[in-house]
Amino acid sequence: MFFKKRFLFLISFLSTFPLLHPLAQNSKKNLQIWPKAEKGYQRFIIQLSTLANEDAARIELIPQKKILVDCNTILIHGNMQSKTIQGWGYNYYRLDSISLPASTLMACPNQTKQNKLISISTNLPFIKYNSKLPIVIYVPKDINLSYRVWSASDLYQGTSK
Repeated sequence: MFFKKRFLFLISFLSTFPLLHPLAQNSKKNLQIWPKAEKGYQRFIIQLSTLANEDAARIELIPQKKILVDCNTILIHGNMQSKTIQGWGYNYYRLDSISLPASTLMACPNQTKQNKLISISTNLPFIKYNSKLPIVIYVPKDINLSYRVWSASDLYQGTSK
């Protein structure tokens, strides 16, 4: 009986452990450890849902800029830096510099132009999927941010011949 009570106490204690983590609940208080957005920047917070196998998933951050374009392909490059919050060890990301748009020089049959979101290619590799911590990104005010979740398929064995 004594062991059964201790076991139940231990199970009930361990079941609340994730709630004791300072960032387990996404609230305004928990997000205060990340710096506020500087002037001219905006802060995006991505809170991921839990996956059965988070080791097989990655996140791709896709900053985008809305510009007036014609039929040509537009390329924009940006430098995304990963920074660490001192004393916490958590990472956040900041889009620091964006190149001027470069484009192909095809002659467009109709000279119509339209506003389009153009993806900005960055130097940032995929981010490891982690539903326990938010992903915090700072980008200039005129930039939108999207993200894509990538997941790995089953592992297949090659055959030697």
